[in-house]
Amino acid sequence: MSDIKIDIGGKERGLKFNQGALVTFQGKIDPENIAATTGYALIWAGLKSNAYVKGEEFTETFETVCDWVDELKPEIVLEVIKVFQETQAFKNLLPKEDDKKKLVTKSTKRNALK
Repeated sequence: MSDIKIDIGGKERGLKFNQGALVTFQGKIDPENIAATTGYALIWAGLKSNAYVKGEEFTETFETVCDWVDELKPEIVLEVIKVFQETQAFKNLLPKEDDKKKLVTKSTKRNALK
């Protein structure tokens, strides 16, 4: 499942999580304050991506969406995050099992310097 509908901004709206949403999401996160900006960025990205794939114009501002997010119950935001984490776009960001084995440790770093 890569989409969800939630009541936000006074009506039911769809959020779609795909490659476009991932790029938009990454562009809106503040790297100095990830915890505080993730919810805003994720919902903004999902709304924009949903409008894009449906061929609809998305006219809301980021500020407006942030105000809407502030009005959501925390469990709604957590449900949106859960849907995002189940998408292939999110899973592609996670290190693969082979990549985990290649992580540099202190001992492999010392050996590489010899």
